[in-house]
Amino acid sequence: MLASHFNWLTVVITLALALVLELIAMPDALLLLRPEWLVLTLVYWMIQRPDKVGIAFAFGTGLLMDVLSGSYFGTHALALSLVAYLVLGMHKRLKMFPVIQQSMIIFFVAGIQLMIVYTLRAFLTVADNGLDYLWQALISAFVWPILVLVYDRLAYALR
Repeated sequence: MLASHFNWLTVVITLALALVLELIAMPDALLLLRPEWLVLTLVYWMIQRPDKVGIAFAFGTGLLMDVLSGSYFGTHALALSLVAYLVLGMHKRLKMFPVIQQSMIIFFVAGIQLMIVYTLRAFLTVADNGLDYLWQALISAFVWPILVLVYDRLAYALR
């Protein structure tokens, strides 16, 4: 039912919400507990509408994230483009999985995205705290079922 109606307003609202949640200033101790909201939002829309939200959309969103966060230009764009490629390659299987199994895939997808961003950051500046970014991937996997529920309701309400 959601597949027959597509509203760009819903995508823009969820993406803006994800960008705001990514850019909220937090204490350093809590940064490891912040989910990757942008990755989760992009993966959600790539599963729901892979014909509308794809690699170019993820690249543009990554460039926007680079500009807004002040990070090196292209790091998030590269990472999100690779995530989009991986998710679009398996979106039909991912759509059939129960939400709990999707959460396990989200752990690996968010981990890959974070690994790319932190590796590029380590090459360009100073190395970070080793594998601490895996906590963010784990939190993202735990948040995934709630995010799917909220985004499904929002998409249904705005269609």
